[in-house]
Amino acid sequence: MSTNSSERTVSAAGSPSPAGGPSLAGAHHYVTMKLVSCNFLFWRAQLIPFLRGQELLGFVDGSLPCPPETVTAAPPSEGSSAGTTTATIIPNPEHRAWVKQDQLILFLLISSMSDEVLHLALGRATSAEIWQSITSALGSSSQARCLNLLGQFQLLRQGNSMTANYLSRAGVLVEALAQAGRTLSLMEQNLYVLRGLQPELKAMAASFTAGNAVPLSHLSDYLQAHEFILVDDYPTGDSTASHSAFYAGPGRGSSRKLFSNPFDI
Repeated sequence: MSTNSSERTVSAAGSPSPAGGPSLAGAHHYVTMKLVSCNFLFWRAQLIPFLRGQELLGFVDGSLPCPPETVTAAPPSEGSSAGTTTATIIPNPEHRAWVKQDQLILFLLISSMSDEVLHLALGRATSAEIWQSITSALGSSSQARCLNLLGQFQLLRQGNSMTANYLSRAGVLVEALAQAGRTLSLMEQNLYVLRGLQPELKAMAASFTAGNAVPLSHLSDYLQAHEFILVDDYPTGDSTASHSAFYAGPGRGSSRKLFSNPFDI
């Protein structure tokens, strides 16, 4: 007997029901960052490992589609006392279990969104639809987005901020560009970062990277060491307050936190 695309035959070896899958009851302990318009990469980096670890990523990325609402029950075997030998259409328990799990994930996504971006969830009925809406709006790989991010990087300046803070903002832009499909070479990263450094650090950084582009983490180590050296070259006072606070912390420990402040872009 032929069936339409919304039906299938129940078998003893069917796929496991999502109802028996992991619980999201403790998700709030692991998913704590609220999504805003400027921290998509950080929010995504928080959600992806959690969903993958709970074996739920397939719901949001579409690789685990919703099962059909109904299935075709096989007719009774010959000799059965049942009065019918024709197949019947019955509700699919896997569909109900999938919808239940998906709605819990949908709730998790919505609860991790700030009021600023909550409009992206309006009219979306599944977790995959919300995920696609958020990704399209905040993680788009369009040419316009790439140009916008590249323009931000080219105009980035250290000003009076600490080197660690400045390189943190640069690192966020590098990652955002990579996510959007415009990967910057180390040489490009170095050139844009050096262009925006404070004058007293620019020459030193240029000599460090001359002929050999380095990762931003290495450049951060080098520059923070020189901040510590330069701090004594500037007297304390209101007009030079930014120099008296040059030292960013314990060297390599702080330099590894390149992406620690997502809200400074």
